Amino acid sequence: MNTPDLSLFDRRRRVGWTAFICVGMAVVGFATEGKDCVWGAAAMRIGFVLGSLWLCFPTKTRPAAWAVLTQGRLVFLVIGALFWGRIKLALPFLAIAGIVLWFIRPRGKRG
Repeated sequence: MNTPDLSLFDRRRRVGWTAFICVGMAVVGFATEGKDCVWGAAAMRIGFVLGSLWLCFPTKTRPAAWAVLTQGRLVFLVIGALFWGRIKLALPFLAIAGIVLWFIRPRGKRG
């Protein structure tokens, strides 16, 4: 396991503090202006995204979350993300194809 340089740990700390500040700004915005606070909603979304990124950064005991991502997995994730909305349309066809392939599969020798 390669140990990342100290700049990654510094980046992780900065991203964590920025996420904390954004969520704090959202709390203040919602407390002062109510549910209709646009900048509070934006700060909350940005804070949640930065918080997720903070969780992915490496620590001293574990590598980064993307360290195990191979090219094949990346291609599968990108294709899955692109066709996620259309998967509902393809499920019946995939089920029919699976049933047909199950019936026409080669069988072992009997007897």
